[in-house]
Amino acid sequence: MRVAVILAGAAVAIGTAAPAPVRAQAFAPIEDRDFGLDLYAGAALGSVRIVGMGGAAIGTAVGSAGTLVNPAAATVRRTTSKGSWDWDFHVDALTAVAASDFDNNGVTASDEYGTRIETFGLAGMLGGWGAAATVTAAGTAIDGDAGDHLEARAISGKLAFARQSDDRQWTIGVAARIGEFEMSRLVGGGRIALFTLSGGGLEAGGLWRQPDGDLRVGITASLPITGANPAYAGCDPLDCEGYILPDRVEVPWQLAGGVAWRRAPTRWNQLQPGDYRDERALLLAADLVVTGGVRDGYGLEAFGQQVLQPSGRHPVVSLRAGAEYEWLPGRLRVRGGSYWEPGRFEGVGGRLHGTVGVEVALWQFCVWRWTYRVRVSVTGDVAARYGNAGMSVGFWH
Repeated sequence: MRVAVILAGAAVAIGTAAPAPVRAQAFAPIEDRDFGLDLYAGAALGSVRIVGMGGAAIGTAVGSAGTLVNPAAATVRRTTSKGSWDWDFHVDALTAVAASDFDNNGVTASDEYGTRIETFGLAGMLGGWGAAATVTAAGTAIDGDAGDHLEARAISGKLAFARQSDDRQWTIGVAARIGEFEMSRLVGGGRIALFTLSGGGLEAGGLWRQPDGDLRVGITASLPITGANPAYAGCDPLDCEGYILPDRVEVPWQLAGGVAWRRAPTRWNQLQPGDYRDERALLLAADLVVTGGVRDGYGLEAFGQQVLQPSGRHPVVSLRAGAEYEWLPGRLRVRGGSYWEPGRFEGVGGRLHGTVGVEVALWQFCVWRWTYRVRVSVTGDVAARYGNAGMSVGFWH
């Protein structure tokens, strides 16, 4: 069972931009609706553990939070889980801070607006089967044309089913994803919806655990989500509150693989007695993530200025790696990592991120026969023109 509330951290790859710098780069003005927005997330997203370990999570995914990155996690239990059934849930809320160029489009913002993400998930396991449902909501305000302000909001849901072999060596999972994207104009204390788009896609994942060993290997594949035929808020899409609206938005396809290895007195993939594995342990993980291109894709920030900045014309590759060390068994874990955020926009290169994290157990209590250990975690992610910090309160696992 897992619960986490993250007060500050990475959110979605939707940044902010200042009007003058965007215009200075002489992007092409929007003249018709024959264009799409590229909704690409380049920064490491997820729990404080994922961020602290440099975004490497495919091979370490467990339970409801793990389902966010690998649908096979819906039936992957903790190695101290007992009995024929178990369950898990997570509640996360994140906010980006100190990010003058959050999506690495090469334009430094003159103002910073809140970028946030909230996610909730619930998973249940019975025998070798598992199911999980997650909901993620994200939003950010961006600079609009002539001093205007817009807000981009997205909500997505995932329903995953997974099955593991009797010996727990192989686990496979599939998931259906649906999402809705809305762009609004901020006026006073309210908003005027410009357009809404919705779409869906499929995702699959797998996890292999070395029998009685310390190695895990995972893989995931996600089909693109394309939203077309937008619903307009009773306006002319060629002049809706002064904006020419796109005819589609797209979340690109993604293929990722990850490997994880744990070094400790006991084997990682063996069931253990007791409620916790209180031992010195070193966990190493690495992911390789390939994200597809978007035909005729353009950046979201530039759209706010009614200009086109080419984005996602080619697939990009990100390498992520991290480590976690349980320094004081049952009391303290430290994390660190790094990852490459590839350049998504034409003429803008990638950037290297560095991440850190600390997790401390505070106290332990019992309810009936269940034992709970409360912990607090902090994390950080720093790169050129980018920074975030995160904090989480929840249960130690």
